[in-house]
Amino acid sequence: MTTASNGPFAQEIATYARKLPELLKEAGRYVVIKGDVVEGVFDTYADAVQTGYDHFGLDSFFVKQIAPAERIHSFSRDLDPACL
Repeated sequence: MTTASNGPFAQEIATYARKLPELLKEAGRYVVIKGDVVEGVFDTYADAVQTGYDHFGLDSFFVKQIAPAERIHSFSRDLDPACL
């Protein structure tokens, strides 16, 4: 199973988590991260992605909207009672 700690963007997710306190000043905007480096913060997703392609071409990079908490997009009704 792929998790945040061993997935293809593990380093970038860790960088986002580590930098989140200072990134929260830019909440609602979009951050581009490559490895351990925050490449920039942008007003729109499109601007962030375009900058990523401009800097890295077809190499992978991470774009995320800056938020104080993650939104839950889906859930399962089959919750383990131990989780409740």
